[in-house]
Amino acid sequence: MLKRFSLKKYLRMVGISARDFFTFEQNASGRRKRKEVLVLAGIFCVLLVSALVIGISDNIPGLILCYLATVTLVVAPVRGWRRTKKFLILLGTSVLAFFVFVVLHNAFYALTMVTSHIAALSHLMEALSAASFIIAVLLCPAIFLVGIAGSIICTIKSHHATFKA
Repeated sequence: MLKRFSLKKYLRMVGISARDFFTFEQNASGRRKRKEVLVLAGIFCVLLVSALVIGISDNIPGLILCYLATVTLVVAPVRGWRRTKKFLILLGTSVLAFFVFVVLHNAFYALTMVTSHIAALSHLMEALSAASFIIAVLLCPAIFLVGIAGSIICTIKSHHATFKA
């Protein structure tokens, strides 16, 4: 039976996940977590630098490296999740966020045109428009991919454990 979605519980879960991501225990699992974060940060940096060196403007290998770097950035906080429900919530959030940031990009672009006579405000709207575009085009598809892959893997593991028992 499906439970009702609660934004308060979801935000609490995200806060707990963020707190667990940035705190390291002094035992062996804490050291392993620290190593995982450092390895993922290193992979992210290598992929991002190589994408920038190759170039991402109309260059498919550079864009693929940039998307892989973004996926690595998304995998870092969710690497410990073991429940399908969390990944499905992440998947739904990415779809919703994509549409929200597309609308925000267009709104900020329109505000850039309206405020073109005020230099500081026009530049602020231009920066917000670019940030919304990057989030919609780079981050949301990466979150979508991680949500799909994580939910499929968790579902397969739970069915495998059910059949094994």
